[in-house]
Amino acid sequence: MKTIILAGGYATRLHPLTATRAKPLLPVIGKPIIDHLLSSYNLPARPIVSTNRRFAAQFAAWQAQSVRNVEIVVEETTAESEKLGTVGALHFLIERLEIDEDILVIGGDNLFKFPLADLLAAYKSRPLIALYDVKDLERVRGRYGVAIVKDGRIVEFQEKPSAPRSTLASTACYIYPKETLPLIGEFLARAETGKDAPGYFNAWLLKEKGEHIDAFVFETGWYDIGDRASYIEANQHYSNADTWLGKDVMIENSTVTDSVLLDGVKVIDSSISGCVIDRGCHLEGITLHDCLIGEGSIIRRG
Repeated sequence: MKTIILAGGYATRLHPLTATRAKPLLPVIGKPIIDHLLSSYNLPARPIVSTNRRFAAQFAAWQAQSVRNVEIVVEETTAESEKLGTVGALHFLIERLEIDEDILVIGGDNLFKFPLADLLAAYKSRPLIALYDVKDLERVRGRYGVAIVKDGRIVEFQEKPSAPRSTLASTACYIYPKETLPLIGEFLARAETGKDAPGYFNAWLLKEKGEHIDAFVFETGWYDIGDRASYIEANQHYSNADTWLGKDVMIENSTVTDSVLLDGVKVIDSSISGCVIDRGCHLEGITLHDCLIGEGSIIRRG
């Protein structure tokens, strides 16, 4: 079984943090997201990390100082408008590397709390999708793809529904048998523009190909780091604290709550809540709420 970690997105919802930084390399409590993923799981074989040309040098630098043995494969895209998408990235890898075995696919911006051994034990040589039980219809509404499950089998997918019929959110964790891989190219050739995400592919497998798709349901925790709030939440969970402070952070005569401050940030005479402040920022005499502040920014009251 090949393991594929998808790290080729451009993470526009987290700009400016990810304008010049790959999202899987964002630190959660001081360690890149991808390192959390790799250290948590004894992954089958040597993992493949799929990224894009824009961030290739960053992943090469990360690999050079990392103890992780991975194979980095680069898509020739440099902007959001060019990206292949999740299913497109899978197809690219399968074709380029001539993969002819089962694949475990994990989103490089996702952190899971279930044991990988449990997922692998649930695999029966049929497509298997990891589903997190959010247990709240309002939380999944319009936000996640959801699955309707009967007797351990997925019988229907809803892609970010306005009227969800399930609280089982489809996560960025799948196992596909090698027999399914040729269908990826067929799906892409037929998919409508903008409807080539994994949820659409899985729904197509169900409806058009009559595939049996198994469900792996877990409740032990999942962090899909796609926006400011989820990034803060992941740091809070792993630090067991309201606010995560990186190295050499200085807070003077200020209140900082529900936030993430990366290395070298200085906060003076300010009130900060619900914010992510990137490295080397200097904030003085200001009030910020629910903001993303880019690296090296200097903001002072005039």
